[in-house]
Amino acid sequence: MIAYKLKKYIWTDADFGQMGWHDCKIYQFRLTENLDLDIDYILSWNKPELEGLPFTFWIAPATLIFKSIRNLTFDFCSSFQEDFEIEDIERTDVENGHRWTIITRNGEIQFDSKGYEQYIRQEPFFQFEQNISFIDRNGYSLERTTNQENPNRIREDVVRQREKDIEDYQNAKKRHLKRQELQRLITAREENQIDTKQYRIRKKEINELLYSYDFFLKGTKFENY
Repeated sequence: MIAYKLKKYIWTDADFGQMGWHDCKIYQFRLTENLDLDIDYILSWNKPELEGLPFTFWIAPATLIFKSIRNLTFDFCSSFQEDFEIEDIERTDVENGHRWTIITRNGEIQFDSKGYEQYIRQEPFFQFEQNISFIDRNGYSLERTTNQENPNRIREDVVRQREKDIEDYQNAKKRHLKRQELQRLITAREENQIDTKQYRIRKKEINELLYSYDFFLKGTKFENY
């Protein structure tokens, strides 16, 4: 797996036009004179190699700090004890700074602030979902650091699971190709481009392979790919 090359580890409001937080998960926050958020920051949405398969992602644990906030308001329809995802972060100009609106699927946080800093705490993870597991990211943190220690990255069981995920993903891609091949075969038969005997033999071969892929992927995150 090729590693993701970060442009930089600390981002600020000067980078606002290049950044986006859609679908980034918030795990915890701290409110003092600042608003600190522990998030999974999605650095890249990777278009699938095969049409019809889901996107993959490069994601890093990050601490997002809005500095010297004022006029804070919350409008939420659920408990803060639940983690939640960001839909968007909007910025508008106000006197002596900006008004920020963090739009989530559970409601909005709105406040005035001169700006923010975002610390990418660890090297990015290649993910099949839009978040990093509690174990993989080594829990929650609001540290302002770019070199957070994470012993879980080299834990034998974690490494083994990630290797298995990659192997399962490759099998999911092979299954997807076989499904496409089966559909082409059915179309060819409907258009009388292949005789019945050849059709039945090839269809049987493909279905046997699909059955084996279904068996090996059952119970994995790729079962329904």
